[in-house]
Amino acid sequence: MLAGVVVVIVGEGTVIFFGLAWYWAIAVFIPAFLCFNHVAIKHQAQLFEEHFQGRPVLSEKEFGQHYFSPDRAEIAAKLRKILANHIDIDLSRMNPSDRFIQDLRMDDLDSMSTVEFVIEIEKEFEIKIPDSAAEKMLTFQSVVDYVADAVKSKTN
Repeated sequence: MLAGVVVVIVGEGTVIFFGLAWYWAIAVFIPAFLCFNHVAIKHQAQLFEEHFQGRPVLSEKEFGQHYFSPDRAEIAAKLRKILANHIDIDLSRMNPSDRFIQDLRMDDLDSMSTVEFVIEIEKEFEIKIPDSAAEKMLTFQSVVDYVADAVKSKTN
């Protein structure tokens, strides 16, 4: 019989079981992983809820009109709709000052999804966003500002 080691990490503690058959390692690891994953998802949902608490629920159009000047409202509405295609959270209570990584958890996106997000913006507005500019866009407001300025300079 094969003997194995089972290591279970619980919070800040670690539990190690020695001398168990290999299948016990699997029998303990899979349920533990599923439980920890479930707890992490619930915790992230709670953080989002706390962050968005007290904010008005707005459609894309209302969002643009509520937070932006008339010349940027339509751009903001389109950008929020594009963002919604690339992130798995409800953006109806988003604020322009929300940071992509800290507030909207876009760090969870793989790099391909981030690239697709930028490409979709470029196609929608027929502009080019250099990598150096994209790296500086830390909030939704900064994306709206960049796109609005790029569209304005394109038409001039």
